[in-house]
Amino acid sequence: MKRILFLTFAVALSFSVYAQTSVFQRNLKTTSNAHLSISQRAGSDKVSIRKIEPSANQVWWGYQPENEERNAVGVSKTETYDAALFIAPGNSIIMGKAIKAIRFYLRDKVHTNNVKIWISKSLPDNINNADYIQSVDQASLNAGDEGENMQGMVNDVKLTTPYIIGNNGIYIGYTVTITDASEGTTKFPIVNYSGPEPNSFFIRTSKTATEWTNLAEEGFGQLALQVLIEGDFAHNSVSPSSLQNLVVVKNTTGKSKLVLFNAGTEGINSIDYTITTNGIPNAEQHLVINSPVRTMGAQCTISLPLAADANTGIAEKTITITKVNGKTNESENKSTTCKLTTVNKQVKRGVVIEENTGTGCGWCPRGWAGMKKLRDKFADSFVGIAIHQYNETDVMYCRNYAKLNFGEAPTCKIDRNDVMDPFYGSDEDICVDFKEALARIATVGVSVTGELNADKTEVTATATIEPLVNGTYEIAYALIGDGLTGPENSWQQSNNYSKYAAANVANDPYLALFCKGGKYSAAKVTLVYDDVLLSSSYNSNHNNNAKLEPLKTNHVVTNTYTFKLPNKKLLKEAITRTGYNKLAVIAMIINNEGKIDNAAKFYLSDPVGIGGISENNGELREVARYTIDGRKISVPQRGLNIVKLSDGSTIKILIK
Repeated sequence: MKRILFLTFAVALSFSVYAQTSVFQRNLKTTSNAHLSISQRAGSDKVSIRKIEPSANQVWWGYQPENEERNAVGVSKTETYDAALFIAPGNSIIMGKAIKAIRFYLRDKVHTNNVKIWISKSLPDNINNADYIQSVDQASLNAGDEGENMQGMVNDVKLTTPYIIGNNGIYIGYTVTITDASEGTTKFPIVNYSGPEPNSFFIRTSKTATEWTNLAEEGFGQLALQVLIEGDFAHNSVSPSSLQNLVVVKNTTGKSKLVLFNAGTEGINSIDYTITTNGIPNAEQHLVINSPVRTMGAQCTISLPLAADANTGIAEKTITITKVNGKTNESENKSTTCKLTTVNKQVKRGVVIEENTGTGCGWCPRGWAGMKKLRDKFADSFVGIAIHQYNETDVMYCRNYAKLNFGEAPTCKIDRNDVMDPFYGSDEDICVDFKEALARIATVGVSVTGELNADKTEVTATATIEPLVNGTYEIAYALIGDGLTGPENSWQQSNNYSKYAAANVANDPYLALFCKGGKYSAAKVTLVYDDVLLSSSYNSNHNNNAKLEPLKTNHVVTNTYTFKLPNKKLLKEAITRTGYNKLAVIAMIINNEGKIDNAAKFYLSDPVGIGGISENNGELREVARYTIDGRKISVPQRGLNIVKLSDGSTIKILIK
C-alpha cells in the first residue's frame, strides 16, 4: 500500500538555522497502515464519470497513469489552493504538441467552489495572470473518493482553446476554494501520487502557505494531474535517464538501477542494449521488463546486471538502448553512463542514518520509533545520528554539524542520499531502505576506536582506513550518546500521536507506544534518547575540520580527531548519570559525490569502569568480539580485541 501524505503547517517556528516553514504528516488510517486520516468513500449516489477518450493522434500524458493509487494533502483549513506540475523544456513528447484537455481529481463538491484550470510559463503570483485560465462549471464536477487508496474522482475538462506547447517549460495546474474543512475530504483536498519525479508537485494556499512550495522535493510525490495532448508520436521510444554507479567484487555480477523514460505509444515490454566499457562495446543483450510500462511519459526503474571487470579499479560504462519491444529505438537520446568500480573483496559495512529531529516537533516520535526499530533489527550495522536542530530550546540541540538540507522534520538521510521519512522510509518501511543500503559494496574499509581523557572533557577518535581503490575521500567524525534523559521539562518530547488510538498506526509496536494507552501517550512525554549527536568534526559554519590525505589501494592509514564534550549543564548531568560507556565515536568515509561510502562506530569505556571481562562483577557478559578491522571472531586473538557486552557497551582488550 502506498503512503498517504498530509500537510500541516507550523504556527510557531524555531529560530535555528534549520527552522522549519512547514511540518509534513501522513494521513494515518484506521485500516492496514499508519496514517492519520478520515477517508470518505463514494456512496451509492456515485455519478457516472464522463471521461474524454483520446483519438488516434492523442494521448493522456502525466507522471503517473490514472489507475495508480492516489493520496491527498492539505492544511485542514478553509482556504484557496493552487496546485501545479512542471513540464521541463526539452520534453520530446510534449514540445510542439497541443493540450486539448486537463484531467484532475476532486474529493468534495459541496464545500468546494471557484474551480479553475490554468497553464503558465512561470508560477504565477496571481492565478488570473496565467497564460491560460479557464473556469470549470461547478455542476459538471465529479467528487468523492473512488476507494480507500484511490482518493478523489476524475474530472476531464476540455480546453476552450487548445494550448500549443512551445520550447520553454510550462506549469499546468488547477485552483479550488474550500468553504468548509470539517471533513477529511476538505481538510486534505489536493490529490497526489507517490513517486520521486522532480518538479511534479507545486502547491500554495491563500493564508497558511502563501509562497509556492515544491512538495516533490519534500517527499510528497506527484500531483495527480494529466493532460490530453495531440500530435504525432513515436511508437517505440525509450530514453535511459540515469544509471546508478555501482561497486562490485571481482568475479561477481551486481545490479545497477537503470531509470527508463517511455516516450512511445507502445510502452516498454523489453529492451535490447549494448554496454561500452571505456569506449569498447560488447555484444547486444536482451532484457524483458517484468512490469511492463504502458503509460506514455512514465518512468520506470529496472535492475541492470553489470559484471565486474577483470582488473580492480574504476571504469566508465555506457549503456545504449538499441531496440524497444524488438523494434528500433526511435528516441534521440539512447545512452547514459555510470561508473563501475571493481574491488578485490567485500569489507564490513556500517550504514549511517542521519535523522532530523527535536523535542518541539510533535511528529518526531515517529523518528524516535524508526531509529529504535533500526537499532533492534540491524545492530552493529546501524550507525545512527539523531541531530536535534528543530528547536533551540531542545536540551540536546547541537548546531555544529554538516548542512544536510533535510527540509521538514522528522526526516532522515541514509548515507547522505535522498531525504526520506525516518519511520516509513521511501515507501512503507525504513528497514527496507536500510537493507538495500547495507547490501551496497564499500570501496573503503574503516574501523574506529575512541578514548576519553582523564578529566572527561575530551574524546579522541582514531580511525583505521583500508582503501580498496585509489581515490580522494573525506573523513568526518561524530560523537553520540545513548540513554540520555532527565527529570527537567527540557527533556520532554512533543507528541502529536497522543490524540490517536493505536489502531491508527496499525498497532505498530514501535509507534503505538505514543498513541492512546501506550507507554508514552501524553502530549508531552519524557523519553530516553539514543544516538544523540553531541559533537562532531564540523564547526558552526558546517565546515569539516577533519582532514584525510588521498588514499592508495591497500595502503592502510590511521586518522585521529579530538572532540570536546558538551558543557551544557543538563546535558553533562545526563551523560554522567548514564555513564561514559554510553558514548560512541563514529567515523564516516565520504566519497567525492558527497555520499557516505562506509562508516564505523565504537562505544567508549568509562575510565573508572571495566578494564576487561574478568573485572566485571555485575551481570555483564560478552556477546560478541571483533578484531580492530571489524571482523567478528569467536575466540580471543592476539592484538587489540573489541568486545561488545550485554548492556550494549564496548571495551578494548589487548591480547599479548
